[in-house]
Amino acid sequence: MSWAKNTNAVAGPARSSNKHRQLTAVCVGVVTLVASLSAHAAFVISGGAASGWPVSGTDFTSDLSGLGYNQMSTGGQLSVDMDGTVTFYYIAAESGYTNSFTGSSGMMEGDDSFNWGGWDSFSVAVSSGEILDFSFTSTSANALTPVDNAGGSNLEGLGIMSSPATSDLVLAYNDNYSGFIDSDFDDMMVRAKFTGTVVPVPAAAWLFGSGLLGLVGLARRRKQ
Repeated sequence: MSWAKNTNAVAGPARSSNKHRQLTAVCVGVVTLVASLSAHAAFVISGGAASGWPVSGTDFTSDLSGLGYNQMSTGGQLSVDMDGTVTFYYIAAESGYTNSFTGSSGMMEGDDSFNWGGWDSFSVAVSSGEILDFSFTSTSANALTPVDNAGGSNLEGLGIMSSPATSDLVLAYNDNYSGFIDSDFDDMMVRAKFTGTVVPVPAAAWLFGSGLLGLVGLARRRKQ
């Protein structure tokens, strides 16, 4: 009986120590997970259908392919899944008409050559679940205009290009005017870049972890 009692006295702290280490690992895991989630940011495309890429006749196929853009969907509506900022960059155009892109600000088609850094840009703050408010329009009287993402109008004129190498998207406008439907989605191209809002969640996770460790210490003292 004495031997069993002494064994329990030794094994008890050992078990408590194991629990302490396990909970410490859990706390570190919680912090790592929360930090990972804080860093995650993604655009969300609702509806639409996958389209072949590269699109026949697109002037900027080689430029985009070189950046890893090998997928495109058409007819979808674009939103975001967390708070942050979206920056839009006008990067290229190939059109016989003057097109424009409008959001919280506006950009007119200008230089036709490809510039990934953007010929013009503006940023807008967005909230989780928000459908992005932007539109493409054209000076052509016969154009399919406006392509209105927030209103869901004429989204068949919006191509959304993606790359596995980056989270940035390319919004490709097809002005698609009657009498000459080229469907090359290069009449105006805008790069969309999302930057997530930094939230100090890891501090809360550390506080939670400290509470767990305090409970472990309290449990050890009770057993002693």
